[in-house]
Amino acid sequence: MKFRVSESLVLTILLVYNSTQSSVIAFSPITLILSLLFALYLFIKNKKNIDKLFVNFSLLFFLVNIFLFFSLLKFDIFLSGYMYLKFLYAYLSIKNIGLDFFKNIVKIGYYGAIISLTFFSFQIINYDFTFKFVGFLQNSFDFLTFRNESFANNILFTVNSSAEFRNSGFMWEPKGFANFLIISIFFQLVIGSFKVFNKKMLIMLIALITTFSTTGFIALFSLLIFYFLNKNLKTSLIFFPIFILFSSIIFFNTDFLYDKIVYELSLTKEYENLLYEKKDYKDDVYSLGRTGSFIVDINDLKNRPFFGYGFTRENRTQSDFVKLIRVNGLSDLLAVYGIVGFILYFYMHHIFLKKMQNQLNFKFAPIILITLIIIYTASTLTSHPLWISFLFLSLVYKKI
Repeated sequence: MKFRVSESLVLTILLVYNSTQSSVIAFSPITLILSLLFALYLFIKNKKNIDKLFVNFSLLFFLVNIFLFFSLLKFDIFLSGYMYLKFLYAYLSIKNIGLDFFKNIVKIGYYGAIISLTFFSFQIINYDFTFKFVGFLQNSFDFLTFRNESFANNILFTVNSSAEFRNSGFMWEPKGFANFLIISIFFQLVIGSFKVFNKKMLIMLIALITTFSTTGFIALFSLLIFYFLNKNLKTSLIFFPIFILFSSIIFFNTDFLYDKIVYELSLTKEYENLLYEKKDYKDDVYSLGRTGSFIVDINDLKNRPFFGYGFTRENRTQSDFVKLIRVNGLSDLLAVYGIVGFILYFYMHHIFLKKMQNQLNFKFAPIILITLIIIYTASTLTSHPLWISFLFLSLVYKKI
């Protein structure tokens, strides 16, 4: 397979890189703005037209934020404006990339998996050497410094000290890499007419397994159900019960699946301690976890159920003693956009999947929507350009 570089591939790589959260450059506003200007240049050069969908989206975005400006105690105009730039960047990128988006994601997933497995092999053999080697650049230049004592990144690969025996790929942590691989595997499935015995699929699956991500494995189970339901009915009836049995055995006997989920659920009341009890924390930042994040976000939603809080974090529940980080992307969507925005958000996902289903002739698209919800539940990905671009993917298809 030859690796050809085209405008669409460069745009897709930039879209992915701006969502890796793996280095100072990756999450710098300057990188986003430069990528946006490049996408805008190509948009104008290729004589693309602005869609009515994006015009309506922009109008709704500004009307809601005007409402939030007058109804909230505080309003972060800079963050709100920056988020709109992310939406604009995702839209312009998708308009330029078009249908190439799907094969480009597969290509990045495939080659990213090969590179990650190479680095990960060295990480397992000699962790200290790999950590120093991967982190050479960020340790050599002050402007690249980012958690150097526990984090190393060279754009192609990340070593995270909290995941010494797990594969982070080019993302900030294994979970992020697993999420990307799930999407790559899904695209490869439907583009490749559900043929799973090929080099691309095998490499990406092996890379996914090495992430040891709870979310990644649950999403993979969801994809496997999708795969079986789209295969010959007789074949599915034979293998599906075996798959369920095998999956159940793995689920209940693997630390990072059943045990981790039970542990997460056991933290239901832990968030109250983090919110209200004054303690001497070693760090000034503390994660609420998926369960705690969900509970706090839902409590916030009750106060502003229709349009949420927007992007002004100061109005949402926070501890007086330590900065709490929310990690549940699904409940964060509810708190940020409210019920109205939440419904519209997933309706746009539904339209994209429906058009893709009609174009590529597969069934059970709602399972993929569930898979995306599983992914969003584990991380606040929905503020990253790559995942924002899913809102506009329906535009790559002609009207059906």
